[in-house]
Amino acid sequence: MRESVRRARNWWSRRTLRFRLALWYAAGGTLLLTAFAFTLYLYVSMRLATPLDHQLRRDLAVVEASLTIAPDRALVWKGRRLAGSVPWMTDYPWFEVWDEDGNLVRRVWPFSEDRNLQLPGPPSRTVGQRGVISVFYVAPDLRLRSLSVPFVVPDRPAHWMIRLMRVHQPHADALPDLRLIIVIALPIVVSLLVVGGHLITRRWLLPLDRMTLEADRISAQDLSRRLPVDNPHDELGRLARVFNETLDRLQESFQALDRFVADASHELRTPLTTLRSVGEVGLRRSRSVEEYQEIIGSMLEEARRLQTLVERLLELASAEGGDHVLQRERVQLDDLAATCATELGILAEQKGQRLEVAAERCSAVVDPVLLRQALQNLVDNAIKYSPAGSTIRLSVSARAEQLWIEVQDEGSGISPEHRAHLMQRFFRPDRDRGRQSGGFGLGLSITKAYLRVLGGALEYEPRTPRGSTFRLVLPKS
Repeated sequence: MRESVRRARNWWSRRTLRFRLALWYAAGGTLLLTAFAFTLYLYVSMRLATPLDHQLRRDLAVVEASLTIAPDRALVWKGRRLAGSVPWMTDYPWFEVWDEDGNLVRRVWPFSEDRNLQLPGPPSRTVGQRGVISVFYVAPDLRLRSLSVPFVVPDRPAHWMIRLMRVHQPHADALPDLRLIIVIALPIVVSLLVVGGHLITRRWLLPLDRMTLEADRISAQDLSRRLPVDNPHDELGRLARVFNETLDRLQESFQALDRFVADASHELRTPLTTLRSVGEVGLRRSRSVEEYQEIIGSMLEEARRLQTLVERLLELASAEGGDHVLQRERVQLDDLAATCATELGILAEQKGQRLEVAAERCSAVVDPVLLRQALQNLVDNAIKYSPAGSTIRLSVSARAEQLWIEVQDEGSGISPEHRAHLMQRFFRPDRDRGRQSGGFGLGLSITKAYLRVLGGALEYEPRTPRGSTFRLVLPKS
């Protein structure tokens, strides 16, 4: 049994979505139509045939309450003997009385005996207590519906029979026709449901086929293709839109990776080329010890620059890859700002700059190493790109749901066309100035990645009339 169920499930799972939808549509429609046809037939039969049967049962109750059999086989109706030729009146039901030998004792109905009627034979004596309902013609234009039941007569060894009769309503004859129509029409309608369900599901799922064909053509070498969106408001349209948005992000990631590889290759090529050039120049002729020391010093400087670049690239990859294991603890942000200003104050003094700290007393639960490194990156950039004699301000403040650590400088600021690319890797508004200061354009990218790991954000805001404000935004909770 379990094996059969498993095979059935496997067979069903291998069917196409179009096939399963069409089958469910046909099966559901078949069940609904069958239930509707059965309910309709039951309702019509109860409305047409059942009232006649109820009337016959009521007539039976009247006869049983009013009719008795005298010892001389005479019929007594409500205590009075029925005469031989009693005219039929409305207070008499139509009925026949048959004795135990199958002989007609009396027939009470409105038709005269001289009328040419096809009188029925005696009722069957094998009926139960509930009786038997039957329909028969007594004339070409007259059809009767009858109820035959046994009638107990005192002092008789066998029961007699009573047959109640009423005119069979013509509309009750529609029941067999209705049954025939249902039996013939139901398979036809079910077949139309199956064909229609298949055609409808095929039409509805046609956009999915086109999406599948287009998705097969998408590859890492060609991410510019997008899935067709026939109707952006239905489920398939929304699926295609979400998939296209995913492809957009994937394409942007690939393009960013290509730019990263190209920029990293360019940055790595410069110190390597310098190392090779200095070495080749030093080997062209014999030199003095002082000259060799100068050449080796230049090579060591480029090696140091190359090592720094590699370390920064690894640091960026680690930050963006989420490899950091956060060690969260409560940190006093005002103390952190003061410590950072003290550590980097020596660099500011060399350029005649001043570091000012204005911090509110507040704390946050963060990884102190990552936050300290992010703040040092901002202060180091401010020192590098601010003129001599300027002032760099560090401030810590608490907002409604956030904590702000701001670094303000008095440098030349960032032009509007460069602000959108400010936090991209290897971006430097002035590449020559960045090289001279030893920068690679990775500091803000690393800081942004650190803040994302901490659940915060890095923001930039220009100052008036000049300068920049970089803001570390941390959540209070």
